[in-house]
Amino acid sequence: MSTDEFTEPSQGGSVAGVTSEIAGRRASTVVLHNSRIVCWLTMGMGVASVFMGLCMLLMAGSQVFPVSAITFMRVLAAAQWGVGGLMMCMMCPWLWSWGTRMLNFNVKLDARGVDFNLGTKKQPSKLFMAWEQVAAVEQKRVGNVQECTIVGKDGSRASYNSFTFFRPKHVARMIAERAGLTIEKG
Repeated sequence: MSTDEFTEPSQGGSVAGVTSEIAGRRASTVVLHNSRIVCWLTMGMGVASVFMGLCMLLMAGSQVFPVSAITFMRVLAAAQWGVGGLMMCMMCPWLWSWGTRMLNFNVKLDARGVDFNLGTKKQPSKLFMAWEQVAAVEQKRVGNVQECTIVGKDGSRASYNSFTFFRPKHVARMIAERAGLTIEKG
């Protein structure tokens, strides 16, 4: 990595800590978003869960018929199949909405800074941070969810997690590389 300093035309001087390699990366525009195929597969699993749930409900019905052969264990099996079938059917709207939300999230990295779009079409949540305004890139793991926060010098924060991006640490790593910072573990 070279240690040449990058001169930005808007500032008329050099920015400390910004190498020519970082400056070269900043010059290119990159848009980070979730894989469309994975989002569609998530929505497809929601549709498949309805089919599986209906099959499980049919299995619950088959456990109680014929009525002359009902035992406690058959009633218990029917209840298990029925509850499982209802839960599978209830998973469809959740997976469908999660997949459609993840289709809209993106982060744009360009020469000016980082532009976050972490909202939906109806409720957009946009935030822009210039590279000089990025103070820290934080990453922590809570249970099985990775949470990343980009902190601005003015106190603004952009937070996202594993439910926003399938690979949140990859997004944080690219922002940290372009800002010339390291990822702080929390």
